[in-house]
Amino acid sequence: MKFVYVDETGDKSQSDIFVMTGLLIDAYSLRICTVTFDDMITEFLKRHPKSQTELKTKAIINGSGDWNKVDPAERKDFISKVCDVAVECTTIYAVAFSFRAFDDTAMNAGYGQPFGNSYWLGAAMFIAALVQKNMQRIKKNKGHTVFICDDNKWEMANLSEALYNADPWFDPIYLETSKKKKIARFNQIINSAFAIKSQHSSLVQVADAVSYAYRRHLELKSDNEKWPGEQQYFGSLVAKLKKEPLGRTTGELSPNFGDGRDQAAAV
Repeated sequence: MKFVYVDETGDKSQSDIFVMTGLLIDAYSLRICTVTFDDMITEFLKRHPKSQTELKTKAIINGSGDWNKVDPAERKDFISKVCDVAVECTTIYAVAFSFRAFDDTAMNAGYGQPFGNSYWLGAAMFIAALVQKNMQRIKKNKGHTVFICDDNKWEMANLSEALYNADPWFDPIYLETSKKKKIARFNQIINSAFAIKSQHSSLVQVADAVSYAYRRHLELKSDNEKWPGEQQYFGSLVAKLKKEPLGRTTGELSPNFGDGRDQAAAV
């Protein structure tokens, strides 16, 4: 059995970029890696002048609030180490896109996407398709994959429904068929998603860190740096994550795919 821990970053009021990341890990490694991340995060949060219960990467990197009392080099080094361990312990799947492109294309072009105008659900199903694409290639793969998301009360029921329905709209992303093979849609993923509060899962917090690394890297393709060396720093984080494009969009859903505004990545 495998688990995918999912979190996202990006809001239309803050940025044009939305990123969602899933960290895939097998049941054998889960306990060891969870303890590793728990210990790393707990120890680092002790350095904050006030009690903190979870890792908030954006606040840490930008020195928001009392985080500005912790040395910037120390904060950056910690997030870099989190990315290192994420690569060692998990397989990383991420999808990123422009809100503007999503609104203009997915919502208005009439492609009939089953997630309607929900960018959260569309991103989650795209990650599910990428996981399916890889898992179905493993011969005699034992156990299915469980989706565990940072709690989203509005969308969790919709995600479970979408995984259960396995709409053929997603077929071009992952489905491999032949005359000898029967079509099996999303047969590697348990058709019910589960929610967890981020403060209860270090892996969800790490997914947030990876998501923010991707997001800020993409934002800096057009934004000015907030502090000297910011672009180089986030470029180095993304380099650690070893991007490898997977899948393809359906019906040219994302016209900006590959230009730094819309990408799918897996390691």
